[in-house]
Amino acid sequence: MTERHAYDFDLRLDDPVSTHALQFRMIPEGARVLDVGCHTGILGAALRIRKNCEVTGIDNDVEALAAAKLRLNAVEQVNLEESGWAAKLIQAGKKDFDIVLFGDVIEHTRIPLDILRGSHALLVPSGKVIVSLPNIANLRVRLGLLCGKFDYADSGILDKTHIRFFTLKTARELVRNAGFTIIEETYSGYSMPRWLIDLFPSLFAVNIIMVAASSEV
Repeated sequence: MTERHAYDFDLRLDDPVSTHALQFRMIPEGARVLDVGCHTGILGAALRIRKNCEVTGIDNDVEALAAAKLRLNAVEQVNLEESGWAAKLIQAGKKDFDIVLFGDVIEHTRIPLDILRGSHALLVPSGKVIVSLPNIANLRVRLGLLCGKFDYADSGILDKTHIRFFTLKTARELVRNAGFTIIEETYSGYSMPRWLIDLFPSLFAVNIIMVAASSEV
């Protein structure tokens, strides 16, 4: 068991509306996984231990990667916004993944469409991407705007490091425009009933989490 890192967080894998728990459940047993923006590797470690997955983590945070190296099968320092990021991974022998996980990472980048498009080359023919994005149209944000508030925070939908913002509609468009077909979709929420989030996801979803297969021939 590795030491808890200052950057770690509680996964809450038994929570039916937790973003990380939902991502975890979408990944099949024994999959070869590329965790994009793995940070300290805490989710990847759970995948290795509980689902016997082979997990490679990439991030541009050297300190976080030092912790991830102790938890994952392999790590690489990668800047997603550098041209050819996927080609560099392939050159390093990191390819043929069953799952490429973009878990709450591309909203922190300037070029999410280009980044998603680059992931095609990293997948096996039957591989899939899992893309999790925050829902800027969540009811809490809407009510805040009605009161003249749009206050950034240290985490959550209005995380101060977010560069791009998405509604459910534009999140789906991003994935489709990157050459993927969405085959499964679910939503996380603020400890609300699962049925209510599913009934009105545009209002109550905190994150939209999509599983998508390549639509490129």
